[in-house]
Amino acid sequence: MEDKKLRIVVIGAGSWGTTLSVMLAEKNYEIYLWTHRKSTYNEIKNTRKNYKYTGNLFIPESVIPFFEKNIPFEKKIDIVIFAVPSHALREVAISFYKNLENSKNSIKCVLNVAKGFETGTNLRLSEILDQCLPAVLRDRISSLSGPNIATEIARKLPGVSVIASNNTELLNFLQPVISTPYLRIYTNKDIKGVEMGGSIKNIIAIASGISDGLGYGANTKASLITRGLYELSKFGTKMGANPVTFTGAAGMGDLIATCISKNSRNRSVGERLGKGESMEDIRSSMYMVAEGIGTTRAVFEIAREKNIEIPITECIYHIIYNNLSPELSVKMLMARKFKSEIEDLF
Repeated sequence: MEDKKLRIVVIGAGSWGTTLSVMLAEKNYEIYLWTHRKSTYNEIKNTRKNYKYTGNLFIPESVIPFFEKNIPFEKKIDIVIFAVPSHALREVAISFYKNLENSKNSIKCVLNVAKGFETGTNLRLSEILDQCLPAVLRDRISSLSGPNIATEIARKLPGVSVIASNNTELLNFLQPVISTPYLRIYTNKDIKGVEMGGSIKNIIAIASGISDGLGYGANTKASLITRGLYELSKFGTKMGANPVTFTGAAGMGDLIATCISKNSRNRSVGERLGKGESMEDIRSSMYMVAEGIGTTRAVFEIAREKNIEIPITECIYHIIYNNLSPELSVKMLMARKFKSEIEDLF
């Protein structure tokens, strides 16, 4: 039976990669967790903790940390999960190319679980993998998104997420593999919409955090979430996504969770901006990536090129990159010309 046990390589030992590794190990899979730093490898190996990212979460022995890239690929690997920030995905994927090439016949799926766009190219993360993986693996790419705050999943609090791929057979394989009694997995063939929902909601979360930092109340937060969902849906639909996707867990669900959670890094960035901290000070004090910062630039640039009106994102862009004051941004949004609430998304 040992040879039939699923072997999964998780590339990236941040909070989400580590949490997923523990969650999947509890299903009796054999997990290999790649760490970018030798110190993280040593900590997991010696203490079964990754304290910087997951606190006191116990990492079972069935999660095998590795630092040298070839180690797990000496065995038959079934699934590869990329859990690295958007800015690092291309470099990391290319660094594993030879290992993936050697294991291409056994790898059933490559799953990305990060959210964001690549800085400079403004590509979605599955598009990066499509460029960087061995050709035979490119129709095995999928993405996981939804309201999946790692600290809550580590505590086994119930929730749902969505796996997206153009490959229906792949979705049917992955759904039961990733699902647990506390994380219910849905499938969606609209990988473009699922990835956009998981990325753009971080911009609206920064706006929601600014609202918190300025001391505003529930009316303001609800208004931002509502108009943010419309903005996300309009942008995504004009980029070719299915508008129905944004009513689901990878759209509305992820948006709500990220805008209200005290554990949301993007909301926290916004709150600090609202309280008057500079973007430079916020960046220098963070040890985990807030993907909304880079996503704001990418979406702003795409919208400008495609002539898509996204006023909340435009304000957040100018707050982050041009030192627009949060108070002035509120006045700008509230003073926009009168219009109907619902416009044609297409």
